[in-house]
Amino acid sequence: MDRERKTFSKKWHRFCDKLRRPFFLYLLCFLLPVGIMYLAYALFGVHPYGDGSVLVLDLNGQYVYYYEAYRDAFLGDGSLIYDWSRNLSGSMFGIFAYYLASPFMILVCLFPRTAMCGAIETIQLMKIGSAAVTFAYFMRKTFVKLPKKTTTVVFSMCYALMSYMVVQLMDPMWLDGLIYLPLICLGVKRLLNEGKMLPYIVPLALMFIAHFYIGYMVGFFTFCYFVYCFFGEDGRIVPKRSIIRILQFGGATLTAIMAASCVLLPVYNSLKLGKLEFSTPDWSMATQFDFMTFLTKLFPMSYDTVYPEGLPVICCGAAVLMLVPLYFMNSKISVKKKAANGILTVLMVVFMYLRPVDIVWHGFQVPNWLPFRYSFAFSFLLVVMAAEAFEALDGITPKEIGGVFVGLMMFLFWCERENYAHFEIFRTVTEEGKSKAVIGGIWFSMIALAVYFLIIYLNRKYTKIILSIITVSCFGLEMLANTMDTLQKIDDDVSYSSYVSYEPYMQNTINAVKHIKNFDEDKYYRMEATFHRTVNDPIGTNYMGISHSSSVMNAPALKMLKQLGYAYGGHYTKYEGTTLITDSIFDIRYLMYKEEQLKQKNSSGVVELKPTKRYNDSRTKVPEDYKLATHIGFEDDRVKALYKFYRNPYSTSLGMVTDSRINQLVLSDADPFSNQNQIYSVLAGEDTIRSYFTRIMPKDSERLNMSTARVADEEHTIKYYPTDPNQGESHIDYLIEMDRDGDLYMYFPTRYERNCNVWVLNEEAYINGDGKMDFAGQFFGGDNLSILKLGNFAKNETVRVRVTIDNDQNEAYWSDSIFCSFDHELFEKSAEKIQQRLMNVTEFGNTKVSGECTADNDGEYLFTTIPDEPGWVVKVNGKRVITDKSLGSLISIPLDKGKNKIEMSFEPTYYTLGKVISAAGVVVIIIIFLLEFRNGRLITDLVLNAERRKRAAAAAKKAEETENSDENV
Repeated sequence: MDRERKTFSKKWHRFCDKLRRPFFLYLLCFLLPVGIMYLAYALFGVHPYGDGSVLVLDLNGQYVYYYEAYRDAFLGDGSLIYDWSRNLSGSMFGIFAYYLASPFMILVCLFPRTAMCGAIETIQLMKIGSAAVTFAYFMRKTFVKLPKKTTTVVFSMCYALMSYMVVQLMDPMWLDGLIYLPLICLGVKRLLNEGKMLPYIVPLALMFIAHFYIGYMVGFFTFCYFVYCFFGEDGRIVPKRSIIRILQFGGATLTAIMAASCVLLPVYNSLKLGKLEFSTPDWSMATQFDFMTFLTKLFPMSYDTVYPEGLPVICCGAAVLMLVPLYFMNSKISVKKKAANGILTVLMVVFMYLRPVDIVWHGFQVPNWLPFRYSFAFSFLLVVMAAEAFEALDGITPKEIGGVFVGLMMFLFWCERENYAHFEIFRTVTEEGKSKAVIGGIWFSMIALAVYFLIIYLNRKYTKIILSIITVSCFGLEMLANTMDTLQKIDDDVSYSSYVSYEPYMQNTINAVKHIKNFDEDKYYRMEATFHRTVNDPIGTNYMGISHSSSVMNAPALKMLKQLGYAYGGHYTKYEGTTLITDSIFDIRYLMYKEEQLKQKNSSGVVELKPTKRYNDSRTKVPEDYKLATHIGFEDDRVKALYKFYRNPYSTSLGMVTDSRINQLVLSDADPFSNQNQIYSVLAGEDTIRSYFTRIMPKDSERLNMSTARVADEEHTIKYYPTDPNQGESHIDYLIEMDRDGDLYMYFPTRYERNCNVWVLNEEAYINGDGKMDFAGQFFGGDNLSILKLGNFAKNETVRVRVTIDNDQNEAYWSDSIFCSFDHELFEKSAEKIQQRLMNVTEFGNTKVSGECTADNDGEYLFTTIPDEPGWVVKVNGKRVITDKSLGSLISIPLDKGKNKIEMSFEPTYYTLGKVISAAGVVVIIIIFLLEFRNGRLITDLVLNAERRKRAAAAAKKAEETENSDENV
């Protein structure tokens, strides 16, 4: 036994000796939070420990697809400059700067494509570990005394696993802010204390490059932190050379911005296309929470929601919560420093409390998800104060420790009485249909506070090794429990996606897209699908489509697609609501259809094939005119999938020759059919607007349990609602008599999305009671606010169209009821005319397009389906031309009579200027480095060495001249 004890003691002392070396200490700081997060994911059932994944909310719906595109840009044929897969096409640089600029993103390229979920988890873990290391470095460089190893380890863990970090794992690009913030704050301190600018410039510039949006918030906080350090450090009232320090701070900040201009300038230009006008903030003075509820968020297990009504995410551990009050009671910490920290902390709370100030912090925008995105800076302050208090425990008394403990316990008892939904004694969870109570945030906080009361008290008196182990273990267990609880509540709130919902769906779809590209080797054509996982399938699987969602969008292009009847959601469009005309205009050459079945064993152990809904079927069906071109099947031990590609006989090209009327069309917001009639008539060269879609007025309407009312300030909008909400169904029927054989479409314009169901049936069958009404689809809600095809009917046939209210509000609004028949014969004739006047694409690349076309008359234009945005340079027959804009958003190119050679190239606006400014910023950084490195000794040595070399050369030359003179003599 004694031998074992001695062996353990030797190993422990050997381990402690290693920790005395900073590398091993930082390695431990890195590994502990990473290990805790990895364990939490494993217990949560993330693949390979279950069928879970790290994909949730926008990480599931957007970012993972951008990561696929990022990987394709490095290892495939994609581009980070321009992409043809998003809303027709558009600059990729805004997406790169907003989502992909973090240096950690390169890890995506190191994993096989089939391990994308694993790559994302690795990035998350690396960022957690990196945040712990930078915070540990900050503590070791800024504390008056070198902090104890226990302090360094446990508080770097608290910082790296604060609730903000765990919640925002769904937004990995924001986490760089937590990594760079400690380094930037350290740089501020060194600038004030030593006059060194480089330690501040470099991390700030990297922050702006990694993520300009969080960089803006970090910059805002950095200014506050500079003021805090300027007035709050011990010693003089203000630092020595205070004016010089202020100028240095301003100059260093400007230098960092200059160095990051290669990203900042182009991305600002991208944001001007729509993101900056994405919301209309309410600037009226208002508060956003009550303080007592705010305080509950400081405790563990207090997650509420990521919806806009959510509270700040500020928990960083029960120990931190205990130590912050003790910081202000600590006699070893100066009153000046405590006052400065208190003022800055209160200011951060006020910033979150007041709505107008909060809007400013968010870049003058109102977050549509995940409010208080800068709250990690508040948590940073708390953890720093807690660590300083823990380092100076001899400055507090047992009574003060007990007083804080009792006060927090009393607050928890008060919280129990308030019955907070997000902070309970017990919470009920349901597993396999059975409900059970599990420990909630209040009980857990009570236990944690009691444990930390003992730990703080014992650490104040003793410095035993075993106490350090217990301290680290308790901190780690709390972080693990809080992380597990947060993951589960996020899943309850917005749901994590299963691993099988992403793989093999993505791999099979990517391979199917490769198949059609091998089948049709033309460099340019668009395609779409009657199914999707999310609207970002095109950019993730590398095909040119219409569906796309991004916060960095080209708003005019999205609006135009909405005006043509496509599904639209502010920041996205979806291939829903399409017609033969829009497929022709936008050159949708192929339509992809999929059948998929899951392999499952029945009770007898026999494998059966069952249909799966790992993807969503569109309301769009393959038109009869489209013929099967090719197909490909995939099968593994889980899934059997068959992809079919149907060829559109009316597809066109990237550009069509037409007259100048195309630039004068003004699209209606209320009637997509009229818009399509106008565009196609002009493209076909018709003298008048032809009626491909003919409006049919209902010959009658019938209502059941439905009343109407006009909406104030809305001239034409009518509200529909149940006369008696308790009666049951509420609907209105429209009777439509077909004016020709063909398809029948509907569109009801509205500004209020309230879901309704649409049903159809032949009127004769309805009267005779021969059948049930057929479900045509949903309307008004989300993707369903788009053109709806009701079916194909015969001339003079009367169709009953029923609209039933189906939403929680029990109401619906629309300003018009538009029903249209489609003249297929007329459409075919016009399509044939258009196909004779197409641009022949001769060269197609990510940022360059070349082609040829012929203009029969002067004043004609090449109408392209490329969204207009700054950065395009267009040449016609070798001469640069100024383009026009058609339909409010698309590039229209003036042509010369006869044959025309078109050359188009794209480079983000201000990209060249940004690179020049960045280069200048880097030059300034190099100069500062030479001046500051070893207090300028490097540049002094360079000058002295140059002078010595000059003297040596002169002496050698003189000696040579003397020798030559002697020889002559």
